[in-house]
Amino acid sequence: MKGPEGSSFPPGTLTVVDPAQAAVVTDRTELRRLAPFMRGECTVTEAATALGLGLTPAYKLVQRYLRLGLLSESRREARAGRALRHYRAPGAFYVPFHVRPFEQMGEANRGAGLQAFERNLEQAMHTRTWEGWGSLSCFTPAGDVYYEFVSEAGEVWEPLARGAPLILAGWNRVTLSPEEARTLQRQLAGLLIPYLNRQGTGEPYQVGMFLAPDRP
Repeated sequence: MKGPEGSSFPPGTLTVVDPAQAAVVTDRTELRRLAPFMRGECTVTEAATALGLGLTPAYKLVQRYLRLGLLSESRREARAGRALRHYRAPGAFYVPFHVRPFEQMGEANRGAGLQAFERNLEQAMHTRTWEGWGSLSCFTPAGDVYYEFVSEAGEVWEPLARGAPLILAGWNRVTLSPEEARTLQRQLAGLLIPYLNRQGTGEPYQVGMFLAPDRP
């Protein structure tokens, strides 16, 4: 790894040229595990606390990142018995696309995110009873096919009703001009951006937004 010269990257940014390292630092789950060491000097115990892990899993993570060359031992603190080891990782990483193509990076992260979303969605949906309900497959007013949840009595489930699970799910096909597609892209991003990069209170929610031309 080497640092890019003459760039406006964050101080300490390292350029990754090893594919095994690149696979880790472009994986958002792995990055969250590496984050305590990217923020500054950290012991295994401190990392375990920050990540909500036991000492053994945290120790295994540290050993793996050391073998990959993503962590280094920054100092040893003398104490009775075994010295306390502190570790540190670079504060930022730059991975050229010729090392890790964006297709691989995106597919891996989306795949992991969708797997987690399916688990989270199942748990949220099973907070209510669905006895006597089913799915009705039909057409939208625009003529596309879709399905919705309907009771045997013909009651349509309203996912935005008060008390409904706090979820949004489903792929939708819409017909847009290039200008409309650009407007929708900006509107969707504008909805999410205010909630990013802030220290909020409450519980975490998983939010995914996807938009791409739907071509055969």
